[in-house]
Amino acid sequence: AFAGATVHDIFNLLSVAILFPLEIISHYLYHLTKAMLPDSVNDGEEWEGPIKKIVSPLSDKILKSNKDVIKDIATGKVESCDTYYPVLCLDGIEDYKHCASKCDKDAGEEVGVDCGRVGLITCDKTTGCPAFFQNGANLHDDSISGGVCLVLSLFLLIVCLMGLVNVLQRGLAGMSTRIIYKATNVNGLIAMAIGTGITILVQSSSITTSVLTPFVGIGVIQLEQMFPLTLGANIGTTITGLLAAMVSDNVDALQVALCHLFFNIS
Repeated sequence: AFAGATVHDIFNLLSVAILFPLEIISHYLYHLTKAMLPDSVNDGEEWEGPIKKIVSPLSDKILKSNKDVIKDIATGKVESCDTYYPVLCLDGIEDYKHCASKCDKDAGEEVGVDCGRVGLITCDKTTGCPAFFQNGANLHDDSISGGVCLVLSLFLLIVCLMGLVNVLQRGLAGMSTRIIYKATNVNGLIAMAIGTGITILVQSSSITTSVLTPFVGIGVIQLEQMFPLTLGANIGTTITGLLAAMVSDNVDALQVALCHLFFNIS
């Protein structure tokens, strides 16, 4: 089981150790993807995976991060997170309209008069403000909220993985184990295609490898059979970024997604 859990990690580390110096010397990924880029791309609707559509409504009611903060800091629009504090909701009403709606500076609107202000935690147009959102919160308050959610998420992850292993051990016994063993004993290229397809569906190579690891631990599949599935998961995870880049109006975003794809193919 431990060997199965580290297959993905060791493969990625060795790939970077070999391909990163090669890219520095030859810039083959840059030139390859540059030749594939169109002159321009049109801005489209935001692409959202099936798992995100199921999970997002629930997670947004607990905590929703403000993506504008890291974007503004990265572009130099603001110097620190202190610019977004304290959190301010008009008339003390905690909803998207009174807290997170943006000011129209061209129309002369001002924060605190015509629109509110949010920090690291923001509100959603559909679900409203999450449970950890607080009017008047400062940076320390939002940081504590994020830390609490991190600890809770890690706890839930461990519980779910333990439950998954327990269910697999109880369910995959006797005849079912032999059936799965035969079903996964396929050609390496076919196994890679299966791993790619599964990862595209669940939008995460970590989910694919987390499911495969208990299979290896209980002897349902061999380590040699897991390896091509992991390679397929590596390729499948690049499709998420590629689909997201295709609905963006930025050519550079598409080039980065193509570099990710051809790096994993390499």
